[in-house]
Amino acid sequence: MKTRGAVAAGHIETARAARDVLEAGGTAFDAVIAAMWAACVAEPVLASLGGGGFLMARPAGKPPRLYDFFVETPLAKRPAEQLEFKSCIATFAGGVEQEFHGGYGAVATPGVVAGLFAVHRDLAGMPMADLAAPARSLARDGVRIDPFQHYVMNIVTPLLGFCAETRKTYGAPQKDDDDFKVIATNTRHQQPELAASIDELVQNGADSFYRGDLATALIAACAQSGGYLTADDLAKYRVLLRDPLLVRGRQGKFVLNPPPASGGVLAGFGLKLARDLDLGSFGDARHLDMVSAILKTTSVVRGEFGAAPSILGDEFCEGYRTLIGDRPLTQNGTTHISVVDDLGNLASVTLSNGSTSGRMIPGSGILLNNMLGEADLSPEGFHDWPCGVRMTSMMTPALYLANDGALVALGSGGSNRIRSTMMQVLLNLDVFGMSLEDAIVAPRMHFDDNLLSIEPGFDAGLLDRLHLNEQHRWQESDMFFGGVHAASFNSFANRLDAVGDARRNGQGFIID
Repeated sequence: MKTRGAVAAGHIETARAARDVLEAGGTAFDAVIAAMWAACVAEPVLASLGGGGFLMARPAGKPPRLYDFFVETPLAKRPAEQLEFKSCIATFAGGVEQEFHGGYGAVATPGVVAGLFAVHRDLAGMPMADLAAPARSLARDGVRIDPFQHYVMNIVTPLLGFCAETRKTYGAPQKDDDDFKVIATNTRHQQPELAASIDELVQNGADSFYRGDLATALIAACAQSGGYLTADDLAKYRVLLRDPLLVRGRQGKFVLNPPPASGGVLAGFGLKLARDLDLGSFGDARHLDMVSAILKTTSVVRGEFGAAPSILGDEFCEGYRTLIGDRPLTQNGTTHISVVDDLGNLASVTLSNGSTSGRMIPGSGILLNNMLGEADLSPEGFHDWPCGVRMTSMMTPALYLANDGALVALGSGGSNRIRSTMMQVLLNLDVFGMSLEDAIVAPRMHFDDNLLSIEPGFDAGLLDRLHLNEQHRWQESDMFFGGVHAASFNSFANRLDAVGDARRNGQGFIID
């Protein structure tokens, strides 16, 4: 008998995997595990078994908990001259360029596989083989490359063309003297090695990745080709359970990703500032002035204090309201999945593979992260991180528990814009009383580096009169402003909803 529920994700196959599990009678946690496996096949630049993530879980009738399976810095360093750590220039829409780094020397200890099995052990009811089956089929039979995935792949073309194995896996057919091009839109992308790895993991569990054959292959590649990771790094990796941040809103409660992740703290700071301010009506002069000021204040506080939990203190917030880390940070490619069911189970998970290292576990089809190659990691130079610590991230899988009975799971991709995106969507729900769809579709702003970026949809005359006059007014909505995928169940009205953000190819299903 099927389970009533809702799912939203960044790819139709990711969402479909979760939908099929709910239709087979699984819970939201069974469904989100299936979707995580599928995302690692269908969204290979944004999610990978070689990356990391966070899952916010609220089992029915129990307190929420945060599963931290994000990447960790290596336990020991090696001389920089021994590392494979190469600069690659990626090109975004409009010709904007950004430097990334690839190679085994950019790979941090992955956590996704450990996270999948930890969540399954604690919360799932269906066999892992059943939950991984959709992903295994997608890898074996192929996934059609949609325009959004093709766009994302194009951005990191230098990394996907980094070595012979990635060129074979992600490249279009070419002659030896042709420049590398990623696989074309509408091509069916088959990944037989990844299908075999999924089979191995299902049969042998996470130990295969951290102590078994996959571990052996990764350790040997790092030793021979300039990586940091050793047997100790993999064997000592653990999923961490954390208590989430709880921030009171006007009409409900926000449940946010706690430290060492920074996104939840910064979003929470903005939400606390907003709670006792007059924000006007959405889109009016007061709203634009107040929200842009909150975004600027959050950016200033981030620069001065990082994401220390102390910024959520009442006195600290009041001090800034009247005026209107020591961990390495990663903040590139991300995707998000939200699943709820009518039993009251809520699951919100954000996954990242950085911008990919351009390296794979040899013969496995598993693309590895490049979290150690992030520019924000070491402002004084690369390889200057503390050893053996969980890295921080802007990723903010969240829940909103409304007083009217709405239980919302939501989150976003979007690099350092995640904090702004999540704060504004949560305000749309909590302050402005918008529907889930309207809260996500509404235009957004972001403040960084003394520039206010603004989506179309606000009144140009009001924008002209803002105190923040250094503005970039975008001509169309864009993935720059994140992509919030959200699912909700109203326990009072017995109503389900799912909204995938079109900015990032969002897809949603309601199983009723």
